[in-house]
Amino acid sequence: MSDVAIDACCLLNLIAAGNILPEIEKAGSVRIYFPHTLQVPDVVEGEALYVYAPDEDDAEKLIKHPLDIRAMIDAGILRGCTLQSGEESGLFVRLAVRLDDGEAACLAMAKSRSWTLATDDRVARRLSNDIDVATLGTAELVKSWAEGTNASDEDVRISLTNIQRFARFVPRAGSPESEWWFEHTK
Repeated sequence: MSDVAIDACCLLNLIAAGNILPEIEKAGSVRIYFPHTLQVPDVVEGEALYVYAPDEDDAEKLIKHPLDIRAMIDAGILRGCTLQSGEESGLFVRLAVRLDDGEAACLAMAKSRSWTLATDDRVARRLSNDIDVATLGTAELVKSWAEGTNASDEDVRISLTNIQRFARFVPRAGSPESEWWFEHTK
């Protein structure tokens, strides 16, 4: 398994799918398969606050559903991490001029720890290329999950539809694995 520093948007997308990174109750536990170790910087934990969910009274209406990322970390579904002082923090400060704090923290950690960066942010992907950090986007992460679990076409379609509805994400045409995404949402 490879380590991946995941930004808030990619994390929210995977949670919104409903069956890739399922939420857990604080006292419960869940076993999942995901082909990467998802590293969540504390700043990202503070940004990933909610996904949309159907209102109990009106399934057509979406409401903000609060998330407990800490419970997912405590259960071992995700791994928490913190910026280290020195070179890593210095890189974070330089990157934060051009990126939101979550993306900057993820990219700084990915660079200094030889991890991959998970983001759909175009600027973060361009900067990661400039400093030789591998990237993955939501579509690539979902495809990796689908292949690793031998998910049925129906499970994949449901996951992608949930991401589109509850996280309001659709990959840009021409982005990595966007064709795969669009084929599975027909």
